[in-house]
Amino acid sequence: MTDEIALDIQEVSKAFGATNALERVTLQVHRGEFLTLLGPSGSGKTTLLRMIVGFESPTAGRILLGGRDISGLSPADRSAGMVFQQYALFPHMTVADNIAYGLKLRRWPRAEQRERVGEMLDLVRLEGYEARYPRQLSGGQQQRVALARALAYDPEIILMDEPLGALDRALRIEMEQVIRRIHRDLEATVVYVTHDQQEALALSDRIAIMRDGRLQCVDTPEELYYRPASSFVASFFASSNLLPVTLVERLGPDSARVRYGQDELSCRVAGEIAGPVQLAVRRRSLRREPSPNCLVVRGTVAETLLFGDEREVILDVPDAGRVVALIAAHAAADLAVGQPVELYVPPEETVLVTDVDAGAPGTAGDADAPLQPDALAVGP
Repeated sequence: MTDEIALDIQEVSKAFGATNALERVTLQVHRGEFLTLLGPSGSGKTTLLRMIVGFESPTAGRILLGGRDISGLSPADRSAGMVFQQYALFPHMTVADNIAYGLKLRRWPRAEQRERVGEMLDLVRLEGYEARYPRQLSGGQQQRVALARALAYDPEIILMDEPLGALDRALRIEMEQVIRRIHRDLEATVVYVTHDQQEALALSDRIAIMRDGRLQCVDTPEELYYRPASSFVASFFASSNLLPVTLVERLGPDSARVRYGQDELSCRVAGEIAGPVQLAVRRRSLRREPSPNCLVVRGTVAETLLFGDEREVILDVPDAGRVVALIAAHAAADLAVGQPVELYVPPEETVLVTDVDAGAPGTAGDADAPLQPDALAVGP
């Protein structure tokens, strides 16, 4: 990744009638960067991708690719390779012909097409599959062909819309490894759309979190996970519990003292604090053993679920609702539904965040379904 800006989204808004799907989104993607657009359904991430690829036009603002304003160009006139969730392979074409499709559209000489197809097959590790048809491939292999087709003509940017959504868990993990390797080998610029936090964590250089048509924050996976910028980021991205607390005093730019119930404790502060606050506690930070100056969470076991080496323990906690803990299975083996229990959190693993849901949030109403391959000429 370099400091050069590959994609520059400037104050982009999109309205569908009276519904604002996107509101003044500004975002820059560096050349060679893997940036993920992450958000719940209706957050606007797919609408934004549709405008980058050219399926929609901005109501306001503009989009620059390589310094060129592409806001009004057709998909075929943008140097963007597109990978769809449903592969969008041509069933009557062989693997080689599918990969070469974009090259033929761009009138590459046949010898160069054959050479490039061979390079792409080697890249996605499908050597020897060039004469097969999509129906003869597994889901993971079909997705590799779709990825090779999008990369074949060396576009300025690769766009991926939920590309692993149709795969089972094992294939998803395998394809994550393939995508990471290809991105590293080619130093490609990638914008990737998903609602899956684990995918975003595994793949991204940076993550742009969206909600209700607005860009909430952009940062590295580590920063977003350990120092969430708001209660929404803490809950949605890090699956953190949110406890009601009162701010007692700021101890410095990165720490504060808060009151939880009758207890006071010191905690970390991430980002700006304005208005009502909550204490974010990650699920794995709740433990059976106390530590010095720890936060004590008291509740009643509502449910326990075994996940191999860990057990998910769900507590009913007065004034906090449901609190979820992930505890080593052997350490939680004695817990039963209806049992009162105390769990402990080291203070350094708590983060004070602004409660962005203290008022009722609006909704953008974005139709955030995966993109359909209705303009294959995009790359194709």
